[in-house]
Order: sequence, then C-alpha cells, then structure tokens
Amino acid sequence: MSSLKPDIPHVFLHTGDAFLGVSPTIVSTVLGSCVAITMFSPKLKQGCICHAFLPSRNEISPDKKISLQICRYVDTAVDYLLECMLRIGAKKNHLEVKLFGGSQGLIANRVRAPQYMAVGDRNVTMAKKCLKEKGLHPIAADVGGNVGRKILYATHTGDLWLKRLDRQTFDLDNKAPMPKRRK
Repeated sequence: MSSLKPDIPHVFLHTGDAFLGVSPTIVSTVLGSCVAITMFSPKLKQGCICHAFLPSRNEISPDKKISLQICRYVDTAVDYLLECMLRIGAKKNHLEVKLFGGSQGLIANRVRAPQYMAVGDRNVTMAKKCLKEKGLHPIAADVGGNVGRKILYATHTGDLWLKRLDRQTFDLDNKAPMPKRRK
C-alpha cells in the first residue's frame, strides 16, 4: 500500500478511456462486463491501463459514422496500449500484463445469458486472444463471475488493488446498507 501516498495524483478512468502514466499516478475504475488491461515496464517504472467495454471494433456496422474511441473495444485497446508502451521505450518481452473484469452481472435463477448477450465473457475471451496474438500473457487476472470490481492501479509500480463489489444496496442519503426485504 506504500504506492497510495497522498501526494500522488489520482485519476478516475472512464469507460472507453486509457491512461499512460509517465509520472506516478493512481488510476481507479469500476468494472462490470467491461475489462481493464494493464501493462507495466519494471525497467521504466511506467505503466498504462485501459477500460474497454465491447469485444471488437468489427462488431460495429460499417455504415455507422461514429468517432472511434480507441479503447472502447478490447481488440483496439490491446493494440493501443502495446503501441504506447513500445513508443516510450518498453520492451515487449519485459511487460507485466494484468487483466480484470468481464462480469456477467446478475444472473436470474442461475440461467446463463445467450452467448451473443454475454458481453463479459466475450470481452475476456477477446482480451486473452489479442494478448496471446501479441505474445503477451497476463501474470495476474481476476475475470468473470457475476460481481463488479473496483480497481486502483499504481502506474509507477504496477501494483493493483481490487475490491469485488457485492450486490448489497446502499442508501446513499444515510450511507448505510438498506434493510433486506422480507418475503
């Protein structure tokens, strides 16, 4: 926890964004079906992270005119992160890669969603596939399941703290858990 010093800037990473830490920064984000991928160079003491929420850019209809948010898609996010790390002088075979997220959310009555709706699983599968194609293998991963995750990533050490988010409902006015409903 020594990486969480109060004088280090903190940044919140939004969906579809990436952050390259050329100076020490703590990056936080919250994941559901989205995935976060981190890459860290121990030699340079610099790292990056993305928050991708769809598996592949190719799933978009080609006739749609939208601006491309490069880290919206897992496949383009992997390319972008690797390109950023190589550009600052990192060596691909020395990168420490980590993968998180890909939750399926609430699964009613233990019935799995059809594969086309299982975005979390598809995001994780795409991340593993793209990383493998680049010759990168995660040294740590916490993926799948049906709870969200909050992560804090120290760009200057590669350390990552994860908290699994349970389904408990909170009363935001009183900052306390709400009583469970009786049947």
